[in-house]
Amino acid sequence: MRTTIDQTNLRQLLAEQIPEAAATFKALPGGTSVFVTLHKLCEVTSVLAHQNRFRAVKHCLLAAEDLLLHAEPRISNAVCSVYVFQLSRLLDKRDARAEVIHYLLPKALRAEYRRQITSCLP
Repeated sequence: MRTTIDQTNLRQLLAEQIPEAAATFKALPGGTSVFVTLHKLCEVTSVLAHQNRFRAVKHCLLAAEDLLLHAEPRISNAVCSVYVFQLSRLLDKRDARAEVIHYLLPKALRAEYRRQITSCLP
């Protein structure tokens, strides 16, 4: 049975699942909040997308989905409010990168993205 992801192992999990940015996550101080860590994940995803390193972007998306599905509720809510919101900024550009990222979205992240998009429509 899988253990619940909590704040103590969040940085380590991201470093393991995203080897392209392992040094970035390991360099974060020990008391870093969940929101700061997820902002860093957004930044890493955006930079990798702009470098056209889509295999690494897929690692970021899978890590975010893992957090959304298997983390404690506070982290899952932060993924929804921080990561998916920032990801929507990349997807709303409607360029070739956005199309590739949209194609790479895992099922749970895609569902959350759609939920956020439809909930803010008039």
